[in-house]
Amino acid sequence: MELRQLTCFVTVAEELHFGRAAKRLHVVQPAVSQQVRNLERSLKVTLFERSTREVLLTEAGKELLPLARAVLRSVKMAEIVAARHTAQARTMPRTGGSPESLGRGE
Repeated sequence: MELRQLTCFVTVAEELHFGRAAKRLHVVQPAVSQQVRNLERSLKVTLFERSTREVLLTEAGKELLPLARAVLRSVKMAEIVAARHTAQARTMPRTGGSPESLGRGE
């Protein structure tokens, strides 16, 4: 299971349309379809009922959706935390000593 697969799954679930999901994700529709198929294959479950007229979540898809959203939110929060620490590291004054020498009076 990959984050891009979960992202495609959540977007299709929100749009209930592969073409609109692709447009939102700024990719082509076959790429979205492939990511969702790969996710279904890795989970060994069908997430969408597909027809020429509509796309609907299966029961498994309905159950997975809030979990997938939570994973994506957690990843976003991790990126925010990492970015904050990166920014703080850039603004910290340099002491001139190595980290190992700190606390030893060198």
